[in-house]
Amino acid sequence: MSGPSIPIAIVHHANQYLITNGYDNRPGIDEIIGPPDATSGLRAVFDLHSQYNIPFHLHISGTFIEACAWFDPLFLEEIVELRKSGLVEIIGSTYSQNIMPLFDREHNRYQVEEELRLFETWLGSEISEVTGFWVPERVWNTQKLANVITDTSLPNGGFQYVLVDDRLILSNASRGNFDLNPRFIPELFEAHRIEGSQGLIALPLSYEMRLSVPLETEKHEQRLNILMSQMQQEIMNGRDVIAIYGDDMEKVAGIPPWNPLAVEHYRCFLEWLINRQDVTPILLQSWLASHKIQPQRPIETGTYRELATEFGAGEDYMNWANSQAWAPYQRFLIKTWEELKKLSSKTNPQSSLLVLARKHFLACTYETGWHDAPNSIHSDPDSGGVPLPAPWARAVASHVRATSILMEAVKWENDCDNSSLIHAFEVDLDNDGHKEVILRNNVFAAVISPRFGGRIIYLFFYNEGDGQLIVGNPSDDWNWLEELNDFMDVPMNHPGALADYGFEHDTYDLLSLTIKEDQEVELVIVNKQSNSAAYGMTKHFLLKKGQGEINIKYDHIPSNILPLSLDIGLSPDYLRLLREGRSDILPYQNENKRGFQNGKVISWVSLKSENIIWRMPRIPIFGHGFCLGLTVTSTSASFCLGAEFSSY
Repeated sequence: MSGPSIPIAIVHHANQYLITNGYDNRPGIDEIIGPPDATSGLRAVFDLHSQYNIPFHLHISGTFIEACAWFDPLFLEEIVELRKSGLVEIIGSTYSQNIMPLFDREHNRYQVEEELRLFETWLGSEISEVTGFWVPERVWNTQKLANVITDTSLPNGGFQYVLVDDRLILSNASRGNFDLNPRFIPELFEAHRIEGSQGLIALPLSYEMRLSVPLETEKHEQRLNILMSQMQQEIMNGRDVIAIYGDDMEKVAGIPPWNPLAVEHYRCFLEWLINRQDVTPILLQSWLASHKIQPQRPIETGTYRELATEFGAGEDYMNWANSQAWAPYQRFLIKTWEELKKLSSKTNPQSSLLVLARKHFLACTYETGWHDAPNSIHSDPDSGGVPLPAPWARAVASHVRATSILMEAVKWENDCDNSSLIHAFEVDLDNDGHKEVILRNNVFAAVISPRFGGRIIYLFFYNEGDGQLIVGNPSDDWNWLEELNDFMDVPMNHPGALADYGFEHDTYDLLSLTIKEDQEVELVIVNKQSNSAAYGMTKHFLLKKGQGEINIKYDHIPSNILPLSLDIGLSPDYLRLLREGRSDILPYQNENKRGFQNGKVISWVSLKSENIIWRMPRIPIFGHGFCLGLTVTSTSASFCLGAEFSSY
């Protein structure tokens, strides 16, 4: 070894929404994770670290954890094994990578707590060992964030250090010159206490490292070699410096639109690491325990250079948060959060549906207000040169309005003991401009959308004073679909119940809605899509007092569309499916009932006429749900959709 060892830390940030497979405009989760043989995807990066025995840090967003837990839980087990082998230090953050300064302390705390909960469930982490924090999109604000991150009442006892971009060590007045002429400044490679932060440590992410990894060209390697020489000199002069690489893991994994050869370039970087005798890959917790932390200094509001300047978001992100194009979505978020806080203040905090409503809101703040900047690798080349909210960001935020339906379902819990309840009404619950029909008793509450295929879009089941969502998966990815409750064609990720093949988008009109002798409620809707072959078909819904089932009858089915097939999507206890995956799901069959059991919650379908048969659904498993398929062979057919609570 020619000189003192230079510590290098590698930080990978793995972040996706609650994605699925089958997109026509982006990679699905299988492509992102990669196959079990680790020949591509994120698994290929893990495999390289294992081959070369090089430790790294990993942050994985809570939404991505839940997508992995649903579609490929083995991937999460592989992370656990890497952690047990000492190769991985887990880094904390927020559940949905919301831009934290845009939200109040209460919301940000929920975000951090939900993320830690998932770490404990899926990553085998002792929560107290999670001491580092990845700031979403690296938008830092000491005044708004430090107290949240260092709060000792958090499940992990608070965080010890936060990763910030090196340019934030400089004052705002100095950053412009640094951005124009990046140069080696020793202070940007030291750990600093943040003034006014309860002792939180700022660890700077190196801009030079980020630009040079993976090693795509000889120039990148030359830049790293120069950086190492500069750092070695500082260490010899007595400075405690460290070089930290941190960026999206998708970049080094070559996930589109990143360079498809990135994995091999990243292999070159790791080989460069092990071939240099004067470089030591380290884990940050251990390094901090034995190295000097610089005295307190102010860390002013800011983010990484491209976001602040080239993309146009500004140091505080407010150019995007306050953009005219984002304003309608921002209003959705503000209005819904105020309503949710108000409901939370007067509702049992243990209510499962209240927890689900809050969790759905958290999910809908994902990458809040992200804009497609014309010069970003992720942007649409046809954007016209003006940064606009990304289509997926608009869709995610638009669906925050579904929180209103979940909040109404929380209020309906108050009627669980009222066995005489039978109620029906038509109202626009989610303020999307289209009225839904609600049928409910003290056991069931069905939300039906005549506008979008006459489907049951939500079905709530109540038992012993608590409620669960058993039809509907609102938090799962809607891709670019902003419209609430519409049928999602590609991929088919939100079937609801009664999705008729080829007629999922047909409009229905309400024909009648009656309560009969205070014993049962009947709804009849009729297909009014004039250009549809299913025009004139009716759907009858009958809900009786005190019963946990809805009787459904298809009638006046045009003979030219027979046989008619339909899907019924079931998500028994959707909250539990999100957090715990599908390992506990069991197929359920009892006489003529078929369905699924999740814990004690069973949701099922029962055939009531001979001219309807079971069939394989188009997509048996969708985002946090399972489908049952039916085929109707005559102009009229009946079946039931129900739920029950297992005593076992």
